[in-house]
Amino acid sequence: MQVGSIEKLISIFAQSFRKLGVNVTPGKLESLAVTVYRAMTVQTRYFHTLEHVFNLVDPQNAIVSLAALYHDIVYYQVDNGFSPHIWDLLSATIRRENDNLFVADTIPDTERMIWLTLELFSIQPGQNISSSGVMNEFLSALTVNKQLEGLVSEEYLALITVCIEATIPFREVAPDEKNYFDQMELRMENAIRRYNLNLSQEEMVNGIQMAVSFANRDIENFAENDPGRFLENTWKLLPETNIALRYPGVYTVGAYREALQKMDNFFENLNVNTIFKQYQGVPSQQEYASLVRQALYNLEVARNYMNLKILGSTILEALALATGGDAPLALFFGDVPSDGVNSKRLEYYLPEVADPDWVDRDSIIYELLESGRDTETSFEMENSPLTFFVYKSVPPEKLSIYMQRMLDFHASRLSSEEFLKQIAASVLQPIARACAFMVPTRRQSLLKFAGDV
Repeated sequence: MQVGSIEKLISIFAQSFRKLGVNVTPGKLESLAVTVYRAMTVQTRYFHTLEHVFNLVDPQNAIVSLAALYHDIVYYQVDNGFSPHIWDLLSATIRRENDNLFVADTIPDTERMIWLTLELFSIQPGQNISSSGVMNEFLSALTVNKQLEGLVSEEYLALITVCIEATIPFREVAPDEKNYFDQMELRMENAIRRYNLNLSQEEMVNGIQMAVSFANRDIENFAENDPGRFLENTWKLLPETNIALRYPGVYTVGAYREALQKMDNFFENLNVNTIFKQYQGVPSQQEYASLVRQALYNLEVARNYMNLKILGSTILEALALATGGDAPLALFFGDVPSDGVNSKRLEYYLPEVADPDWVDRDSIIYELLESGRDTETSFEMENSPLTFFVYKSVPPEKLSIYMQRMLDFHASRLSSEEFLKQIAASVLQPIARACAFMVPTRRQSLLKFAGDV
């Protein structure tokens, strides 16, 4: 029989404390587990959930397990602020002013763990952390240090802090600067001296290597051997970073397209060399090169997939704007299928298209569009019937032209009608006709684009 999530959290805490030689009462174990559970089960979270935490726990390594439990406990933008139990821990150290968060200007000398956290994150009292790019990781580290102070030694808490700090993603380093974790080594050396921590040079280096390995596991999705799995997790991130998608049936065609485009722009501008970390041979150069190589491939597949999705939704968006204005995606597409419910869907009215010569049935794009990602989300099916239709209907030489016209439309250099005129009748008319079946209130207007009026 599978145990519940809170019981599983209690077990992880208990096992970790035993390995560290820490005695904790059952009541304290329950309190700690409930804190993590409440924070990680906020409804706005889709990827950064308890499942993600459990995937990072290492039963053989208590430091890693405790870092896993706390590393995402604060996700300020997605959680819409602090939950009350987290704010109780942080309110004496963090000041809120309008939409900004600041470290308190004055911190008592007796608050050793707060000062240690500031040192390891290179943050100063009074600093605005809202736009620093380290806010959530810093606040998560501060939470674990406030909650476990007095239970776990300062040395162990310092190593947990370094693990959480290491998960700060996609950090650029100037060419003339040291490897980022060489800088962390200097900060740790200073912290060890200043706070008289009982950590040897070897223990410190091993701790940073452990943190690098932990951070790489945190974003190992980028190096998935299956690009479909990479896309599956990407899709879980969409509603976390796009508030509109958290409300299925309400978000518009345009909002959906903008969410896809936002993720595509992120992938396009992502420096692949900032994804994975490396420090003193961990991971090895061969392993690191393999991680980067697989990430490059996954990003290429993801961008090709998303560009096709964006084109399909842009055609739908233009049809909506040209026939009455932007509207809920569900009006044009139908509801996302649920168990036992067979809803009216756009794809039921799209014609079957034979595979043209330019389509490779063995390609990962074909498989993703036809069969889909591994799981559905609350806002979209796992497969992509409309995009699959576009994929098989638009030859490669036309696709690049449509993509450029699509960008002109998004930049308001083309109206919706002007954009639709660029789309071949063999592509546009079947989509418009299918939309006419889906949206009876716009049937006559849509049939004009189908060539039926």
